[in-house]
Amino acid sequence: MNTYLPLLLFTVFISNISISHAQTTPTIETIKEKLSSEYFEKLYSKTYFSLLDRLDSKGYLPESLTGAYSGMFPRTTGPYVFLLIETGRYQKAELTLKYLLETLEKNNLERIPRVIGGTFNIEDDQFQIDGQAHVILAWARLALKRGHTQFEDDTWEQVRALMKFTTSRAFFLHGHWYGHWSIEPGLVRNTAIEHSKESRMWDAFDLLTQSFVGAALTDMVTIAEKHQDKKMVKLWSNQLDLLKDGLDTNLTTTYYGIKTYLEMLLPNGDTGVSYPGLGWVTLSPVAAGWEGLDHSIMQNTVKIMHEKLLKQSNGVVWMPTDGYPDGTFSNEIIGKGIAWEIAFANSENDFNRLDEILNLIKTVNADNPIYMEGAWLDGDGYFQNKRLVNSDINQMTDCVWKVKDAGNGEQTAWWCWAIARLRKSVGLSAEPKRM
Repeated sequence: MNTYLPLLLFTVFISNISISHAQTTPTIETIKEKLSSEYFEKLYSKTYFSLLDRLDSKGYLPESLTGAYSGMFPRTTGPYVFLLIETGRYQKAELTLKYLLETLEKNNLERIPRVIGGTFNIEDDQFQIDGQAHVILAWARLALKRGHTQFEDDTWEQVRALMKFTTSRAFFLHGHWYGHWSIEPGLVRNTAIEHSKESRMWDAFDLLTQSFVGAALTDMVTIAEKHQDKKMVKLWSNQLDLLKDGLDTNLTTTYYGIKTYLEMLLPNGDTGVSYPGLGWVTLSPVAAGWEGLDHSIMQNTVKIMHEKLLKQSNGVVWMPTDGYPDGTFSNEIIGKGIAWEIAFANSENDFNRLDEILNLIKTVNADNPIYMEGAWLDGDGYFQNKRLVNSDINQMTDCVWKVKDAGNGEQTAWWCWAIARLRKSVGLSAEPKRM
């Protein structure tokens, strides 16, 4: 008997395990192959062109295809323009920005309202400062990408005024010039952040607002330099430094053991109350393309989200829309949260997480030709946005994913933006073929 045969067989067995494992570890080619599959080519194409085709000749962009929301949401202008920059559709980007800015002029409005209509009318004039920052940033990113245009010259003064209003001391609460009051944390206050948490609006110094205001300030400084506006260059550069200080001092935390971003600081008439939640809002710096602080803080934040919030049910890995400080989490996933995760994983070359996300989308969005606003696990007494605990996951074996408002403007624009960038990263075209 050959005494070396058992050892040889064992070696071959171990070798085969290693080879098999290597074959199943996602790589950039794995992601490219999935994005090139019939399912994702169709989903991206139909979603992307649904966004392009719904823009009318004036630049009006209806938010919803299902009627779930009426009017045009200016905050959607942000990701819509970002997407069009990725695919080189600059004229469409200009058209929708022009429509929005003309609507302000026709209504003598010095700020961005929540919802506008298709005849230059205002449907909801509520002020959400994060939405305003989305618009300013979209305008600035387009201006920087294209270089000098007549549109930039025609609208510079108007957007300049919007930026000044955004970082006026009415909203940007800091005490740099007049002494420091405890109610001034060096952050921008949003009196109506439209949150999925508790399905309501919050009055907060939130990470979303800081991220987009910081990004807008950064780009507007560059544009002010081009316009030789020394006053604004000095003002906005100083405000940017103040915002970074406020962010580091009052919107980071070691609540989870390492330094991460804080979701919100809640005003309480004094120094504010920390709200250490997790979810799509804590990914805001990724969406804005501006972190303000060392990148390790963003990496730490995502690491904690993976450890504390990432769930798996019926073989599908999913990131709940929101995680609460008490350890509960929402029975829902949100379209833009998935998009922002894609963007972060893409920047970090995290092919395993990208693979998980693409598998999730193919499972959840299987019966819809275009991308969703969000989805939830339904059945067995579980319903949309129900607060869950970890033990619930094992009880949800018969639940099925249900999708809401397929084609939602904001969510699909963010998703298409993330997919366009991911496609470019793996060697595919940013713009899909029409299918």
